[in-house]
Amino acid sequence: MTEVVARSDKLGVKTNKEKYSPFLAKQKYVGFIWNGTDKTVRLPEEKLAKQIRQVQYFLEIGASFSYGEVEIIAGRLNHVSYMLPQLRCYLCSLYRWLKDWVHKERKCTIPKDAEEDLHTWLTTLNNFTHTRLIARQEPTEIGWVGDASTSYGIGVLIGRRWAQFRLRSMDELDRDIEGELEEERISRLETVAVRLGLAMLLKLGAWKGKTFIVWTNNTTTESVILKRKSKDQFVNEEWKKIQKLLIEFEINIVAKRVTSAENRADTLSRGIRLGHRRRDQLRIEVPRDLELLITQTTEED
Repeated sequence: MTEVVARSDKLGVKTNKEKYSPFLAKQKYVGFIWNGTDKTVRLPEEKLAKQIRQVQYFLEIGASFSYGEVEIIAGRLNHVSYMLPQLRCYLCSLYRWLKDWVHKERKCTIPKDAEEDLHTWLTTLNNFTHTRLIARQEPTEIGWVGDASTSYGIGVLIGRRWAQFRLRSMDELDRDIEGELEEERISRLETVAVRLGLAMLLKLGAWKGKTFIVWTNNTTTESVILKRKSKDQFVNEEWKKIQKLLIEFEINIVAKRVTSAENRADTLSRGIRLGHRRRDQLRIEVPRDLELLITQTTEED
């Protein structure tokens, strides 16, 4: 600010040097505390504590709530989601609860889906890093593409680095499937492909505050990456694990569409490695909960 005043004086604009304040590194704006020097944002601690107490209130067993109370918590959590966009998908059940409210003068108990989503909110609010890097708005292209097939398994590429995973058990994949069998199988494998791709990205090194593009040729996967939710419980559980990692490492993902013919991971998902160099293969540790479903195949296999 001293430099601004000095420059103003040179330009002939007189400024009272006793009536200005230096620029502050931290500023409170729209309910958040922004640090322009460190490029971070956070909720005031007292506001975060209040949000946690409010979520806990809604999770009291046997309690009932007014329409106005649900409106308030939905609005407040929506505000928090500007800092944690990965949690926006866990607001839909609250707005659906409000939409389905018949007699607004009566209190209602919390629906099962809203209760599950608020548990996710509570766990996250209790454990996430409170000070976050201000997210960049433009998504980053890193050549991340994945594909899946029931004939072999999963292929994932990030740039020239690649990984291939073989399906170990169709029974494990088919567990509790409802609806069209083949469509649900692919949906599940494509979701697992996103999780494995994220593990690859984290091993390679992901930049905090960035949103990364994931290319897919599957309409269902594109939709689920947008909504972060599905009617399939398996897919939902996978997304909870994906969201947890995204929040922990302060990154996000967005889906973009690629045609099947241009999907570079297509051959890998069908068991073919032609065109992919051995030295570019990236080995990762398959998550323990997926060990019965898939295994990573290496060049030596």
